[in-house]
Amino acid sequence: MSKRYLPLIIVLLIVVACSKNKLNTKPSIELKNVNTTDVLPGQQLVININYKDKEGDLGTGLITYIRERLNIKPIQDPASNDKADTTRSILPDFPKTTSGEIELKIDNAFMSEDPFENDTMNFKIYITDVAGNSSDTLVVGPVVDKQN
Repeated sequence: MSKRYLPLIIVLLIVVACSKNKLNTKPSIELKNVNTTDVLPGQQLVININYKDKEGDLGTGLITYIRERLNIKPIQDPASNDKADTTRSILPDFPKTTSGEIELKIDNAFMSEDPFENDTMNFKIYITDVAGNSSDTLVVGPVVDKQN
């Protein structure tokens, strides 16, 4: 009797496996491109990120980026020059879509902590959708904040 149901079970397993959605509830991000790795005074670092999200609910979600300084030398006059390393921004409201591109612009003023020395850093970036699901962390860098 079980041999009679075996073909039916195999067909059901194939149908279920083929109908699985490849998108996850947790958003995913990957680096598309970076405009430069050497940011001069007055310039912006522009990071383009491709995203995928099953529910498409990233509009008004959050983007978080964390600066990770790689320099060994401490910041000169930390009371005046040391800045917060983490920034959270609300993504603009846009129609629900399961994939797209986010353009992140980081001003040189945010990166510059030592007015006399070049500063090397990585940026750790992740997004959080409206439902609170966070992506994995994307690491971009190294990026050099040039002083001259």
